[in-house]
Amino acid sequence: MKIIDDVERAAWLGPRMHRVRGWAKVGSVAGYGFEAYARILHPRPTGDGRWEHRRWSDVATAAGKVMHPLVQWERLLDLDEPRGGTSDIGHLDPQVLAALAPLLRVQTATPDDALAAYWVGGTGQSLVGRSVAIDRYDYVLAHTGTAELATPGWGPRIGFRSDEPPQLLWPEDHAWVLATEIDWDSTIVAGSQPLIESILTDDRFEVYQVTEDSDLSWNGDTINRRPTSSPA
Repeated sequence: MKIIDDVERAAWLGPRMHRVRGWAKVGSVAGYGFEAYARILHPRPTGDGRWEHRRWSDVATAAGKVMHPLVQWERLLDLDEPRGGTSDIGHLDPQVLAALAPLLRVQTATPDDALAAYWVGGTGQSLVGRSVAIDRYDYVLAHTGTAELATPGWGPRIGFRSDEPPQLLWPEDHAWVLATEIDWDSTIVAGSQPLIESILTDDRFEVYQVTEDSDLSWNGDTINRRPTSSPA
């Protein structure tokens, strides 16, 4: 992995994230116009390093809640308002990224020519390089490939102490986009239907298919919303 200053390579993505249809729509963070979309739930934080076992569904079952494509972590906790800081907001577990990398690799013609974008207000603030605006945020870009991301230990090559997954990742042929919105508890993969199917059928991931107009805001989970009490 290597920081690059060729920010023009990111120019294509911002225009595809237009927010006319709402700031919390899937397409507003991963780009509109892809064939299909998957929402990967971030494993819940525990002391257990086995990410496949840190599932939201266990919490939902214990709480009598319902798992569905637009489920929100804090709705499972029966909170009245979003409070943040729960299920790894804005951070994709590096183990999950490593498991995704081989699936992403076979769905692009440029698997070894990919760009990772780090938000300068987050992990990207420690990186030295020219920043570029993609929609509403500024990012530092790093060149990488799917084979590199599948093997732990790439983070220190650009100055991190450990592997730090980017907020955005895409191959040079723009076949797909992986997007982790800084305020969301899940990561979106946008691409072809075969790519999305390969993720949906891999039982290591807790994942749902969504659409570009799916609402992933706090209010999007209407199923687990606490019922409003009726006046006496």
